[in-house]
Amino acid sequence: MRAVLLVDLVRQEEKLLINALNNSGIQYDVLNVGQESLPFTRSLGRYDVAVVRPVSMSRALYSAAVFNAAGVHCVNSPTGIVLAGDKILTYSLLYREGIPIPDSEIALSPDSTFKAYEKRGYPLIDKPPIGSWGRLVSLVRDVIEGKTIIEHREMMNNSLLKVHIVQEYVNFKSRDIRCIVMGDEVIGCYARNIPKDDWRANIALGGVPSKIEPDQELEKLALKSVKTVGGEFMSVDILEHEKRGYLVNEINDVPEFKGFMLALNINVAERFVEYLKYKYG
Repeated sequence: MRAVLLVDLVRQEEKLLINALNNSGIQYDVLNVGQESLPFTRSLGRYDVAVVRPVSMSRALYSAAVFNAAGVHCVNSPTGIVLAGDKILTYSLLYREGIPIPDSEIALSPDSTFKAYEKRGYPLIDKPPIGSWGRLVSLVRDVIEGKTIIEHREMMNNSLLKVHIVQEYVNFKSRDIRCIVMGDEVIGCYARNIPKDDWRANIALGGVPSKIEPDQELEKLALKSVKTVGGEFMSVDILEHEKRGYLVNEINDVPEFKGFMLALNINVAERFVEYLKYKYG
């Protein structure tokens, strides 16, 4: 088997993947798609698998599309990346399949956003359909904050950032849960506990990882969610609602796993390379 690791930034996760590939006997190359152009050429077909790891959603999507066009199996596929990378597309598919999500509505203008705020009441969450690391995800506590957020988002150049997902604020247990799915298996789940002086649980923002033992319902929900968006190696962020139970909040198509490894002591990179050898070697 011959693989290519597609990157734009080499983070801790990519370094771990490179180390695992070095120890696997797999022939591989690393391609920085932020520095090299991607030609439409059948010669890319010399690779069996492309591991898609750019941080930028557009770079991940378009690099996967080019390699997919040459017949290379991409993890994750262009379809999986675009469906998981856009939260509105994610929610629409999950909702259609009966998978529980936070109570949400989509507002496509400043007027409709403010009406959604008034209808829902405060506090609430407002976030755009794209983005990671909790960026531009806002806890709106009153009308003044709401007006400020709407005004600021209208000033942004990206039209997608002017779209608002207005949803209920779920803070039961002051944490969320992240599960990592690899193929047909949930390799584990851990809690991301909200740090002091924040309301978000993202590890990038100081969230504290801790080990949990997932129940069958949680594992089934994570696996079904990833399959619904056509994913192969993704993580799922799940909230715990006091009355409704588990709610799928987000699916990540280029999953980070340093917090997972701290909590569970599972080498995700090694597990992933073993998966590639088993599945495509």
